[in-house]
Amino acid sequence: MFLKEIFDNLVGNWSFERKIYDRKTQNLDTARGNASFVVSKAETNKLFYQEKGILLLAKSSKQINFQRKYVYFLENNAIHIFLDDGVTKGKLFQTLIPLESENSFIGTEHICRLDRHNGKYFFKDKSSFTTEYTITGKDSNIEIQSIYLKV
Repeated sequence: MFLKEIFDNLVGNWSFERKIYDRKTQNLDTARGNASFVVSKAETNKLFYQEKGILLLAKSSKQINFQRKYVYFLENNAIHIFLDDGVTKGKLFQTLIPLESENSFIGTEHICRLDRHNGKYFFKDKSSFTTEYTITGKDSNIEIQSIYLKV
């Protein structure tokens, strides 16, 4: 798939399952939920992303509701992802740059306080994609994998 085709295919509703592995504590937390990509009425190269889900903390069996919002912006040969909630709303989170495989992307590094966020995106086909993030820093060493399935 080409970049524009991947971007356009994101539009719609997705379910996701997420594994969050903390290398320092050896805890494996999980999350599941739903996400949607909606085309901006003003700009067809802009998608509004929102996810809602439940985080299950393995150590305490506690469940926490969560949500996040981002804006995806297609420009030339990259997809820019901006934060769309909280105190960092409007800040660039990552730019997705194609890797050798046209269906794989690496995200530019995002620095949040003392942590470094790095991501990879894999678009296997039109009905699924996977993201892999690492968050590293003085007190952080986390791997996050999310698998998305089109609803």
